[in-house]
Amino acid sequence: MLFFPFTLEKTLLYYQGGEFTSTGGWQLSKGNNHGDYELIFCIEGPIYLQIDQTHYVLNSGDLLLIPPFKDFGGYQSSPKSVSYYWIRFFSQARDNMFEEDEQHIIDEMRIDEPANNRIVLPVTFKLADPDQTIVLINQILAIYPDSSPLQERDYLTSALLIKLFKHYVSQNGYSEENARIRFLKEWIRANMSNNLTVREISARVDLNPDYLTRLFKGQTGMTLHQYLNHLKIEVATLLLVRTDMPINQIATNAYFNDPRVFMRHFKKSTGVTPSEYRKSYDTLPEDSPNVDAKIPIPKRIADLIDYVPENGDIPE
Repeated sequence: MLFFPFTLEKTLLYYQGGEFTSTGGWQLSKGNNHGDYELIFCIEGPIYLQIDQTHYVLNSGDLLLIPPFKDFGGYQSSPKSVSYYWIRFFSQARDNMFEEDEQHIIDEMRIDEPANNRIVLPVTFKLADPDQTIVLINQILAIYPDSSPLQERDYLTSALLIKLFKHYVSQNGYSEENARIRFLKEWIRANMSNNLTVREISARVDLNPDYLTRLFKGQTGMTLHQYLNHLKIEVATLLLVRTDMPINQIATNAYFNDPRVFMRHFKKSTGVTPSEYRKSYDTLPEDSPNVDAKIPIPKRIADLIDYVPENGDIPE
């Protein structure tokens, strides 16, 4: 499998990004990223993409990393509506992609995670738990240069790749305990309700509640109770970003019995109220199928890296 290493002693440099939607019959035009990577995260597919001569089919939850200096584009039209996020960024380190056995990489990363500020991601993989990634991408795209330092996007883009790295490693762990926790997290997501309890969860895997809580915290860094609240807030943030649902209705759909309890937990978790959170995401850049996403490389990026060829005039 093809892998991309990223040395994060310095932040990644955010270039541009957006959310793309189109009806059936769409096909990505051919392109070549001049020095930057492009991360594509599929929300609705299938999307048929090609890097050099290799074909990829992306469905909901799939990610694809397009490396610098490679020809890419669609190799056939999508029969249905498609939707995806895209983030383009530069690395300040000159790491080279490589071919390696997937299990060898996973074993290595689990032993030393991450090594020397270095993370590794495959060219493509599926996210089992995409909601948090959607929220983080929306957070990156909602920041505008006029209202916030550009470096904030750089740090968030770096955080996004670290989060994806951790997801990839944890999803592909093989120990019995890892497998049990992964099963439990999937079961909790599938059975979330307003009154799901730690005791009920423990009974599902036939373990003592106290022991399971210690085991779960050792694997995830959270107790079961904290994880339940984390999932509820995650659902709420996703609904706030992607729907116009009233706040009280969001509280119910995020499995809170009392809107006041929801408001208190949400502000404790995010630092803002649900209304303030939604307001910060009011307008996000959305692509038209006819828009060319290629723009000149910003001078701040060109000043920091020395391996980018001409890609239009660099603004002074």
